[in-house]
Amino acid sequence: MKDSGHSRLEFLGQLAGGLAHEIKNPLSTMKLTLQLLQEDFAQDKSALAMRSLRKIELLLKEVNHLDEIVQEFLRLSRGHDLKYQRADLRKMIHELVEFMHADAEQRQIALHSQLTGELEVIVDATYIRQALTNLIRNAFEAIEPKGTGEVIVRARQQGDVVVIEVIDTGVGIAPANFERMFRPYFTTKKGGTGMGLPMVRRIVEEHGGQVTFESVEGAGSRFVLLLPVDPGKRETLQAMIRVAAAPENTAPPPVKKPSRPALERKVE
Repeated sequence: MKDSGHSRLEFLGQLAGGLAHEIKNPLSTMKLTLQLLQEDFAQDKSALAMRSLRKIELLLKEVNHLDEIVQEFLRLSRGHDLKYQRADLRKMIHELVEFMHADAEQRQIALHSQLTGELEVIVDATYIRQALTNLIRNAFEAIEPKGTGEVIVRARQQGDVVVIEVIDTGVGIAPANFERMFRPYFTTKKGGTGMGLPMVRRIVEEHGGQVTFESVEGAGSRFVLLLPVDPGKRETLQAMIRVAAAPENTAPPPVKKPSRPALERKVE
């Protein structure tokens, strides 16, 4: 029965992937046709042409959104061909924070890192960077309704596990949404695809790790990535959690609100 269920899931996965490919082709044709129509109507300044142009632009926006969803689904369903290599996580995070600093400054967000010790790991650096980029951008968007805030990227090694945290002082997550945060297509953002966090989880789990989070609505969120230092010596998930839960000596980030300490608790 178990094998039958696995085969059925595998079949459904292949079916969904094939369906996504079939949708992708006509979407590309629709997008190209709408772009050509957009160019044609833009040259006509009549009232009718202007009304038609607005409708075309609306359709093009929706087609682009659908195309983005399909592309994200295909990336998620295919999985990743990981190319492991020794990487300096400290350098990676430092460069990523520097790269995203201008965007953070424009949004009136204080972005900085707190890195403890030497952080040498064996990972696919490209995909780990992608996962961290997704989490930091999510943090930016969580702060946007408040107008200003803070994002902290922390990393440390405990035993054979690297713990990476992305902490923000944004709007937080409603408790009712906790169980749905990593479900494909679930999003609370206008225009979001709902594929960012599932992609983060997929990347981390393919590395033998785990993603968890905690959040206080109205105060902010803390996402935690647990990664084995060496995938060839990865511990069990339960052991990784125990290591990550051990006390640390690093100073916590500045506390600006009474509710903030709730985000600084270790993973239970």
